[in-house]
Amino acid sequence: MKNRKQANHYTVALAGNPNCGKTTLFNSLTGSTAYVGNWPGVTVEKKSGSARFGSDTLEIVDLPGIYSLVPYSPEEAIAGRFLEQEKPDLIINIVDASNIERNLYLTTQLMELNIPLVIAMNMMDVVKKRGDSVDCGLLSELTGIAVVPISASKGEGLSELLKAADSAAKQPAAYHHIPRPGAGSKDPDTALADARYHYIGAITRRTVKKHSASVKSASEKIDLIATNRFLAIPVFLLLIVFIFYITFGSVGSYLVHGVEFFISNCLSPRADAALASAGASPWARSLVVDGMIAGVGAVLKFLPQILLLFLLLSLLEDSGYMARAAFIMDAPMRRIGLSGRAFVPLLMGFGCTVPAVMGTRILESEKDKRLTILITPFMSCSAKTPVYSLFIAAFFVGNRPLAMFLIYSFGILVGLLSALLFKNSILKGDPAPFVMELPDYRLPTARTIWLHVRRRVGDFLQKAGTTVFIATVAVWLLQSFTVGLQMTNDSSNSIIATVGKAVAPVFTLCGFGSWKPVVALLTGLVAKESVISTMSVLYSGSLTDALHANFTTLSACSYLIFVLLYTPCVAALSAVRREMGSLKWTAVTAVYQLVTAWYWSAMFYQCAVLIQNLFRK
Repeated sequence: MKNRKQANHYTVALAGNPNCGKTTLFNSLTGSTAYVGNWPGVTVEKKSGSARFGSDTLEIVDLPGIYSLVPYSPEEAIAGRFLEQEKPDLIINIVDASNIERNLYLTTQLMELNIPLVIAMNMMDVVKKRGDSVDCGLLSELTGIAVVPISASKGEGLSELLKAADSAAKQPAAYHHIPRPGAGSKDPDTALADARYHYIGAITRRTVKKHSASVKSASEKIDLIATNRFLAIPVFLLLIVFIFYITFGSVGSYLVHGVEFFISNCLSPRADAALASAGASPWARSLVVDGMIAGVGAVLKFLPQILLLFLLLSLLEDSGYMARAAFIMDAPMRRIGLSGRAFVPLLMGFGCTVPAVMGTRILESEKDKRLTILITPFMSCSAKTPVYSLFIAAFFVGNRPLAMFLIYSFGILVGLLSALLFKNSILKGDPAPFVMELPDYRLPTARTIWLHVRRRVGDFLQKAGTTVFIATVAVWLLQSFTVGLQMTNDSSNSIIATVGKAVAPVFTLCGFGSWKPVVALLTGLVAKESVISTMSVLYSGSLTDALHANFTTLSACSYLIFVLLYTPCVAALSAVRREMGSLKWTAVTAVYQLVTAWYWSAMFYQCAVLIQNLFRK
């Protein structure tokens, strides 16, 4: 990590409490130079990037948000290990100026590491808006640390911060140390904590001036509803329904139709004409137009909905509401054997199962971690969204938002039931305690939203351009050749049909026992988006017409249930293997999800057909 052999290269660690604006500052300082990896020996995400100041390069490492260097949590262990073993050239300590007393506790611990230190006094705009003030000059004088007032979300004070950081990195640590407790203390840890708080109280009384505390802040007023005992969950559900209405209702559907029109009426005909004029053979034209463009295009047309979903979720996340969601979900989650802390990786599961599974590293209890990993795949990832959108547009065109809400809700319900099952059997034990701070509500900035959405949409496009593309070409080849490697125009005699027909009888009770839907499910094990690209290759013409010809409304619902619940992609299983640290538990996870998907799919279809027949009589 460190490279002092280069005279103008310095390693800078960003350290601060959760929700202090550390990630916003990191993004503002590093911009497009940021890259993501894993901490050595663990799979918690690590963000690194670089910033320039004159001829100097500052390599900036974003440490996990922590309250203390005492390792009570995995994040604190990671941060402490990095600072102790890697010895960065400088620590930038981000302090939330609106909650300075609590934030400075970590500062007092950082002062004891004998590493050059700079304080970035963040959210000064919030302090001024409240009518409070922080005398950064006096605070710097009392501590011996450079204190730079900034507003990371607005980009204010960043040049001054870089200047102070560059200067401090070239000098030995010269700040004042806090007074240590006497040698006669009965409890050294408690005495040291008391000494730190006494030191903090002494300097904040001189440097911080607060407005009347009797006036409720805007965040406190909003929380009267958002965290209300009776209103919190209904408000949360209404927000989710609103997101689905925008994403999968008229707005999202209109954008999808626009992309679909471009692909089918502009891109495909022109590509075919260009290949024909170039003298390409019919099989090459079919590979490009019917395979590559049709397969990948069937996935890419849903990009607007993916974009809208991530945009709206990022708005909720950056506003501070998602922290409330974790808080209000703590009580109901404890009933299924998990703490509200597990809500964070579960929520990530709606984006992608891979980082969600990796995110379970934040859970202290091994029982909580395994239970969360077992149910995370039921939180429908964005890769399944194109499948839902296609079927809903074909069979539930007038009720898109409601249908989508019911699909996601059913996945959550199955996850809850699964948690109850395992909680009372192989994963018994009480959930770990959950303590978190609720940050103030903030207006998300365009830059922060853009960075979040760009990264998530970039992942979707990367998968469409690599995994889905390769799967599409493979499906086209397998459906174009027989087992004897003879090219055929009848896909029912192809290699892929032979495999599909061998597996298809298993799904007869589910209502879709023909080989083409089953083959699409098999390719979905590589990437869930491949379900759509495979169908686009196997079914000629309009996919909507093909679905109506091969599915009833009931079998379509059964198929969606199976897609919702069955084993996640191979990348997710690989993450499960790393986090579980056990091949046996990984197999249990994969098999359980596969069996669960088949059970609920078959149960729904058989019960629905029975009820339908009873009403007909």
